[in-house]
Amino acid sequence: MLLRPDDVIHDDASEVKAEVIAKAFRGAEFLYTLRLRSGAQVLSLVPSHHNHAIGEMIGIRLVVDHVVTFAQA
Repeated sequence: MLLRPDDVIHDDASEVKAEVIAKAFRGAEFLYTLRLRSGAQVLSLVPSHHNHAIGEMIGIRLVVDHVVTFAQA
């Protein structure tokens, strides 16, 4: 399954938390690399006014409008 960075939404009220492990400024947005509790990593595009530090835990939620899956090889 493909999970796009714009499917992972920053949400301070969410009980689901992820650790910021890297970030890249992209003008109007930051591209955050996040580590989930499971250890898996996901990318998230977050408006640039939400400037979080490496190591900080932030709330996230998924908004998946278009599911993309791949056949198993």
